Amino acid sequence: MTKLLVLGGRFAGLTAAYTAKRLLGNKIDVTLINNTPYAAFRPGMPHVSIGVLRAEDLEVDLAAALPAKGIKFILGTATKIDAKKNKVEYELPNKDKKDITYDYLVVAFGAKLGVEHLKGWDEFGNSVCEPQFAIALHEKLEKFKGGNIAIGSGTFYQGTLTPRGKYPSNWASHADSACEGPIFEMSLMVPAFLKKKGVLDKTHITIFSPGEEILTDISKESRGIVKTMYSEAGFDMVWNFKLSEIKKDEIVDESGKTIKADLAIILPPYEKNDAVVNSTADLFDDGGFVPTDEHMRSIKYDNVYACGDSNQVTVPKLGYLAVQTSRIAMEDLSNRLGASTKQEEYIPEVVCIADNPLEGFAIAVNDTTFYGGDKKIAEPSPANHIKKELFTKYFMWTNGDMALDKYLASW
Repeated sequence: MTKLLVLGGRFAGLTAAYTAKRLLGNKIDVTLINNTPYAAFRPGMPHVSIGVLRAEDLEVDLAAALPAKGIKFILGTATKIDAKKNKVEYELPNKDKKDITYDYLVVAFGAKLGVEHLKGWDEFGNSVCEPQFAIALHEKLEKFKGGNIAIGSGTFYQGTLTPRGKYPSNWASHADSACEGPIFEMSLMVPAFLKKKGVLDKTHITIFSPGEEILTDISKESRGIVKTMYSEAGFDMVWNFKLSEIKKDEIVDESGKTIKADLAIILPPYEKNDAVVNSTADLFDDGGFVPTDEHMRSIKYDNVYACGDSNQVTVPKLGYLAVQTSRIAMEDLSNRLGASTKQEEYIPEVVCIADNPLEGFAIAVNDTTFYGGDKKIAEPSPANHIKKELFTKYFMWTNGDMALDKYLASW
C-alpha cells in the first residue's frame, strides 16, 4: 500500500491527511506526525486572551480523532527530512530518536515563532499565537490597571524567494510581516476588554508594524479605513518599526527607536522550521520554505508536497491558504494514484474575520489586491461575528476536517 507521511497537525496537515484518506480510502496508508497531542484552533486564541473562550475547549485530541478516520498518529517532532532517501527522522517526547520512510510526503509543519530574535521575550513578551501565550496574556490583562500598550508584529524572515517555485509570479511576493490579521483583531478586542474593565480611559495604545504601514496585504482603501479608525480611537501608529527588544516599560527597534509599552502584545517573528537546518538543502528556498509547482509539488522532489506555512507560495501565512493548498495537493496525489478527482486550481486570496466578541461585531476581509486582483472587501457587521463563532464550532465538531471550507469561506 502507498505510504503517505504528513508532517504537522494544524490546518494544512489535518486537511492533507483527512483529504487523502477521503479520496483514496484503502489505497493509501496515512501517518501524521505532530509535536503536540492536540491540534489547537489558533484563530480562537485571541478570544482566550480576553477570557471569552478557554484554550482547553479549542483542542482536538489527535490520538482519538485521526485513528477514527483510519489515520495513524505519532506524537513527535520532525527533526530531519532526507528527501533523497524518502525518510524522516523525528524525536519522541522522551527524546528517543526514530525514523520513518514514505512514498509521498506532505511538509506541513509550518514556520517557527522566532522569539529568540527578541531580547527580553521570556520576561516581557506576550502573544496569542499559541495556547500558553494566550492564557498568560489573559492573566496580565486581568491585572492591567492602565498604562501604555503596544500591539504589533515582528519581522518575517522570508528570504528572497530563491529559487522561486513554478507558479505565476503574482502568487508570492515579499512581505514584511507573515500575517497581521491577529494584530488587527487584537486592536479591536483589547480596547473592548479594557472598556469593560473600566480602564480604557487610563490606557494609551500604539499600533506598530515592520512594514510601511499595517496590513499591506490588503487594499490601500481598506488600510485607510483602518488607520482612520485608529486615529479616531486615539491610537498612535508607528510604521517601519522592526522590533528587536522588549523591556519592562518600552519596546525597541533595530535602529534604537522606542515605543512606550507596559504591556507589549506581539506577533513574534516568523522564520523557517527548526527541521530545515538538518534536512536536504535543495528541498527549500533561501528562507527555508519549499518552492513548489501549482499543485504544491516540490520543484526538486516529485513525491514531496508542501502545504500551508511551509510552502513558499503562501503569503501571507493564512489558515485559508493552508487549507486550500492541502486540498489541491491531495487532489493531485489522488489523480496520480489512479483515483480520478476534480483538480482545484489555486486562487490566492486574503480571507479572514477579525472578531470583536465583546462588542458583538466582526470585520470580514476578502481581498485580492496583494496578488494583482481588484477584490477589496472589508465589511463590519454583527453577522460576521456569528460567522466566526460558527467557524469555531465547525472546526471543533469536525475535529479539524475542513472539507467544506471552500464553501464556508465565501460567506
